[in-house]
Amino acid sequence: MSILSPFKTLSAKSAFQLDQELMSTGEFSIDQLMEIAGLAVAQIIHKQYPPSQTVTKKNNKVLVLVGPGNNGGDGLVAARHLKLWGSYDPIIFYPKKSTSNQLYSRLVKQLQDLDIEEVSTLTEVKHLLDRRDSGVALIIDALFGFSFKPPLRPPFDDLIGYLSANHKHLPPIVSVDIPSGWDVDAGPVGDDIGASCLISLTAPKPCATIFVNGGSDKVHYLGGRFINPHIAKKYDIEDVISKYPGDEMVVKL
Repeated sequence: MSILSPFKTLSAKSAFQLDQELMSTGEFSIDQLMEIAGLAVAQIIHKQYPPSQTVTKKNNKVLVLVGPGNNGGDGLVAARHLKLWGSYDPIIFYPKKSTSNQLYSRLVKQLQDLDIEEVSTLTEVKHLLDRRDSGVALIIDALFGFSFKPPLRPPFDDLIGYLSANHKHLPPIVSVDIPSGWDVDAGPVGDDIGASCLISLTAPKPCATIFVNGGSDKVHYLGGRFINPHIAKKYDIEDVISKYPGDEMVVKL
């Protein structure tokens, strides 16, 4: 029996076409779209997981898992905003850096200038998450977005396998656009990292329906408010875009 979605979704093919249209006739740059998306992620973190107001901020670290593409770029932008706001203390795990794309190099340099900590191996990630006193309150999964095609490859297969095996004992995982390792249409195809919160960008993808039907504890937000009414109508996501109240850049679905 099929599950009816409470919201319109955007297939992987349509999401790709929409992005291409935004950056061609829409005259958006990838930098603009990434900045808006990353800001939305940071805002949702604040809304759903308000940072501790204690002086010591012992439990205000957020581990940002960064993938090799645009989804990872969104995570880097979100980390910068969280650090600038003084709310969370991000730690970056970016195992497969781009060596040729200047956009990502600039984003990394911006984080380095803010003295944001970086770990470089999965062993360090495991050590950080296995320690009860590490202060990590949250994990941002910015590894793979709607363009991901299984199967997983190193070094991400071991990372997602670890998260899948241990998510019940880990801090909440917030996934950007889709839970990493999921098929954008079919949902989990193997390991499931057990994300607690999903942040759909532009519009929900088909697997978001599977996510929200996974339990009452699953939280779903929409961010990336840059779609004009003409584009919304063309891609039949007018009802999704209309959910933003007033001047809000994010909305809980």
